[in-house]
Amino acid sequence: MHCFRLRIIFAFGFTWPVAALGDVVINELHYDADPKTDAVEFVELLNDGEEGVDLSHWRFSSGIQYTFPANTTLEPGGQLVVAENPTELRRKFKLGASVVFGPYINRLSNGEVLTLRDAADQRVDRVDYGSGFPWPTAASGAGSSMELIHPSLDNDLAGSWRSAGLRAASSEPVTFIAAGQSGWRFREGTTEASSPRSAWRKLAFDEDNSWKNGRAPIGYGDGDDRTILSMQNRFSSVYLRRVFDVEANEIPSRLALRVYVDDGAVVWINGKEVARVSVPGGVLRYNSFANSHEAAWEEVVVSNPGEVLNPGKNIIAIHALNTTLGSSDFSIDAELRTPDPAEASGAPTPAAVNSVYAANAPPQTRQVKHEPEQPHANVPVRVSAKVTDPDGIDAVALFYQAVQPGGYIRKTDSVYERGWTELPMRDSGTQGDAAADDSVFSAFIPRSVQGHRTIVRYRIRVEDTLGNAVTLPYADDGQPNFAYFCYNGVPAWTGSNRVNGKKETFPSRVMESLPTYHLIANATDVTNSQYNSSFDVVHFNGTLVYDGTVYDHIEFRNRGEFSTYVSGKNKWRLYFNRTRGLQARDNYGRKYAQPKKTINLNGCASPWMPVNRGMAGMEEAIGFKLYNLAGGLAPETHFVHLRVIDDTEEAPAGRRNAQYEGDLWGLYLCVEHPDSRFLEEHGLPDGNVYKIEGGNGDKRNQGPTQSSTASDWNSFRSGYGRSQLLQWWRDNLHLPTYYTFRCVNRIVSNVDIREGWNKVFYHHPDSHWYPVPWDLDMLIIPETHWQGSINIERCLNRHKALKIEFKNRARELLDLLLDDASPTGGQIGQFIDEHARFINPPGELLTFVDVDQFMWNYHPRTAGSHRGQFYVSPKSQGNRGGTWTRRLKSKDHEGMMQHMLDFMTDTDPGRWSIGDGDPRGYGYNYLEYEAKFTDIPNTPTITYDGPGGFALNELRFKTSSFEPGRSTNNKKFTGIQWRLAEVSNPKTPFFELGQPWKYELNPVWELEADEFVGTVAVPQSIIRKGGTYRARVRMRNGTMAWSHWSPPVEFVAGEPDLAGLRAGLAFNEIMYNPLGQAGVSAGEFEFLELKNIGESTLDLSGLFFSSGISFIFPEGSMLASGELFLLGINRAALQSRYPGLVVNGIFEGKLANEGEAITLSAGIGAPVLSVAYDDAAPWPEQADGQGFSLAADRESELGFRVSVIPGGSPGSDNSGLVKPVDDLVLTMTRLANGMLRVSFTGVQGRSYSLETSPSLDQAWQPLSNFFPGTSGKVSRTISPRVSRERFFRLVTPANP
Repeated sequence: MHCFRLRIIFAFGFTWPVAALGDVVINELHYDADPKTDAVEFVELLNDGEEGVDLSHWRFSSGIQYTFPANTTLEPGGQLVVAENPTELRRKFKLGASVVFGPYINRLSNGEVLTLRDAADQRVDRVDYGSGFPWPTAASGAGSSMELIHPSLDNDLAGSWRSAGLRAASSEPVTFIAAGQSGWRFREGTTEASSPRSAWRKLAFDEDNSWKNGRAPIGYGDGDDRTILSMQNRFSSVYLRRVFDVEANEIPSRLALRVYVDDGAVVWINGKEVARVSVPGGVLRYNSFANSHEAAWEEVVVSNPGEVLNPGKNIIAIHALNTTLGSSDFSIDAELRTPDPAEASGAPTPAAVNSVYAANAPPQTRQVKHEPEQPHANVPVRVSAKVTDPDGIDAVALFYQAVQPGGYIRKTDSVYERGWTELPMRDSGTQGDAAADDSVFSAFIPRSVQGHRTIVRYRIRVEDTLGNAVTLPYADDGQPNFAYFCYNGVPAWTGSNRVNGKKETFPSRVMESLPTYHLIANATDVTNSQYNSSFDVVHFNGTLVYDGTVYDHIEFRNRGEFSTYVSGKNKWRLYFNRTRGLQARDNYGRKYAQPKKTINLNGCASPWMPVNRGMAGMEEAIGFKLYNLAGGLAPETHFVHLRVIDDTEEAPAGRRNAQYEGDLWGLYLCVEHPDSRFLEEHGLPDGNVYKIEGGNGDKRNQGPTQSSTASDWNSFRSGYGRSQLLQWWRDNLHLPTYYTFRCVNRIVSNVDIREGWNKVFYHHPDSHWYPVPWDLDMLIIPETHWQGSINIERCLNRHKALKIEFKNRARELLDLLLDDASPTGGQIGQFIDEHARFINPPGELLTFVDVDQFMWNYHPRTAGSHRGQFYVSPKSQGNRGGTWTRRLKSKDHEGMMQHMLDFMTDTDPGRWSIGDGDPRGYGYNYLEYEAKFTDIPNTPTITYDGPGGFALNELRFKTSSFEPGRSTNNKKFTGIQWRLAEVSNPKTPFFELGQPWKYELNPVWELEADEFVGTVAVPQSIIRKGGTYRARVRMRNGTMAWSHWSPPVEFVAGEPDLAGLRAGLAFNEIMYNPLGQAGVSAGEFEFLELKNIGESTLDLSGLFFSSGISFIFPEGSMLASGELFLLGINRAALQSRYPGLVVNGIFEGKLANEGEAITLSAGIGAPVLSVAYDDAAPWPEQADGQGFSLAADRESELGFRVSVIPGGSPGSDNSGLVKPVDDLVLTMTRLANGMLRVSFTGVQGRSYSLETSPSLDQAWQPLSNFFPGTSGKVSRTISPRVSRERFFRLVTPANP
């Protein structure tokens, strides 16, 4: 194909009297509805032009997938929405069908790229939005949408958007009913409150003498109530009423109702129900019960207060219920107010004028940062922000507030709003600004402010020349300031096991060996939270600092059901602000995929089991990690070093108890919270999650498509309590997860689990329930205590098929995890060793387990039953089943780890029985006991069947024949399973330090067949060069029982001879960012071409792309000398553009438009061919979206040049540049009717394409093809596409 340089004749620009594509803008996004059960996500489009726009066949190409039907027109000034669920959106917002389209495919995420394209596949609009500053915060799960302030603004900039209903200037909340107030009228629920039952909820109700006065909270049992009830075993509910006034001009647009409840409540305002908290649906009687719910504040936002409140007198009525008649506690309190600005969000405005619409917006502000990120003391800090506005910037000001250690300032303290110092920010290149007139404004916060252990908060106020101003962060942000932490590093610490014992100094190297979490708070709040039962589960304000980031204005409280204050080293729960979740890392330093909304810090203190003091939390950590390793579903955990700054002294010395004072709190285990982020982290869809206490489901997460009450849990609990058919269990219980759950419970002896308590259940949207371990503070116990299981075990007792499946799983865990004793195996021992090294690295004299012992063994706060219990041996422990004794081989942490290993391996010298009190081999033997089944096949033998050296591309194995074993029940062969797993640890070759160890439980390859497969070849694409692998096989008989896994073949994968491939194979052409065409997106025309440049035929079988795209060359892929192998993403699209083209294979994924590395490999770590292209110089920029490809050029320094012709030359070599024809003249004439006459003289036998573009920096699109006759002259009238101005060119040969 040749592209001529043309002398194009224009007497005028072409302007068409219809709306430009750019007049249609993405104007509103609603991506995270509240509640999640409302399927009301949508995207709103606005036509800001003066003419209608035909949207026929326009589509969203990223973010969501939707194509507008034919004859869709968006009138000037009009709006329409594309909805997740059109019916639900129309119902909720009372919209007509003409403005609601959809449904679309996919869901809007909390941050992604949303792209709108026209019928010719040209991009019309694009929004790369995010969740949290500088993007609107309330739009992320607070019920609000994000709205464009004005359609003329760049909607790809965050500052052009606001949360719906957010005012530029925030106002103080109005409180109608405050918490903890007197003036409540209440009645004991011994009978119904009125007749009819609803009368008492109305303002006009006439109370009788059964109603009493009280001050909230009202209740009994947990020390937090102001009015005490004599309720236990007498009545299960209480009725409350309170009159409040609302001025006519005070009826707000949104109302926040907060209810402090233990256990549940229904709330009415003026007789209209506005909230239900932890209660069943339907009518509740005076003797009804609530679901279990710990005492905590729950908030409900009432979005339609105008329909609920009346000017003047109003009545709030609450029916509060307990979970049982004999419950040990009950509490109720309420608060009614307008939401805080950080909590406020307006209702979305689909197909209506945006609530935040303004003719002029404040300046755009982004790239807010401070340098250094975490400064040392006495170092000046530069704060900068990029600020732009078309009207010009009038002023940018910085306000800062220093929070000194011991003087914490809560967001709710009055001094918070008063204590700010103002500094001007400049763009002058002087006084702290780096460069003049670059729109980056800067100011230095003086070095005198930067004190060690000091938080410095700051805000930025920007104003344009028209007086439009805003303060950042925006008013909907729960953290209404930016912040940094001044810190000189974790100091050394000196302490001893006893106060008067030998002092040891732990250097900073030890103290910094774990991730350090700094909690900064008021000292009284910390003490009340951790040690004052009157403040059980009460939330306090604080700040967490981790990894250089300040998470300001978070909330913290104690945690635990019955173990809250047992050990003295108690547990914490931390809550983070919306869109400002904790970006945590595991103990390898790897970031978790999901920021955490809530975290739990467990004290590593075994509250009920002093016998485990000295484990340093390892029993709990290993417990959770074993569930995950074995393929179950469990929270992730990691060890942290917790420091609490609530005093002026960091590490006091000289006083008797000085080592127990200061910032150090010591070793804690961070446990993932079972909420929506937990599900995302584990790759599971959003669904209901319940913590099970007292048999009731305390909901921890609401799924978008599931019951908003606990009815789904109640139905499942009721169902598994009855006799059920086999299919019921398969339909409702995720059996593989349950089998693993039960097996691991046996291995670690989780004696605290029992029906109705101490576990979590996840309800998958496909209807299956998954058990999740929780409350693992009673493990490694060789005695009976509670049930040790849950009633779901009925499925095993009543259905032999399920019992056989469970026993199969139990034998598998024995084979692959517990029985292994090989030098590079010893899997369970290595698993314990791997995680113990984080807190007790081998070869170190002092480690963090010693810090834990010295800090808490004799701490004044340590409970008497725990004091001095570290490493005591022998140590007896009483459980419900009896008393047993633990003996250590060495009185240190290593001895505790050996004790745990012995518990999980076959070390019992005598006969084992349940609850025999002997910890040696107890967990192993329990699982072995449950795995026993006589009718299993004999264990097969596996042998290597490939050439020597275990070359990764020639791995073949064979098995012995099927042997049915001794049982005569069923000798039929029904299946075979092969597996290959990599093991990696310090004893294996080529182990990579600092990387997680690998275990045989996690296969890299499996093959299962119902027919006998005696020999297998392992695909090379899953093999890592130098990796240590184990291959095994097992067989199944007619009872569906599997044999034990064979003893493994262990080998180190070798590299094959790749010299011929590396010398003879080359990338020949890469089309990574092609042009699209009408009806087909650009990405469908991507291709990648390889060429054999050697003299010998190459065998590509099994080669695969290890980076860039995904494709495995099938067996028999031979490439002769000089031949090409073409891969594409869409065969039909390529053949429509290049008729007759042979496409040899279809790859998955996409070639990155921004450039990437493409690597063809023979195995992991065994590359054959690689190229790292880019979309910027020195790489040809014409290949980036201008229609050209990258063509191989071995004389070029890069090895590539731009293709000679647009579209490249797939299927043939790019044969060099062709001299353009200079005497071709194209004439374009606009006719009176708006049509175009095209005239030029070409060459007979050659084809030509007329292409058009709205501007020279945008892609060219074909208009029409021409085929000159004998004379070569062409003159044709055509209809142009919709556009304002167009450029034209001729291309030959014609585009297909």
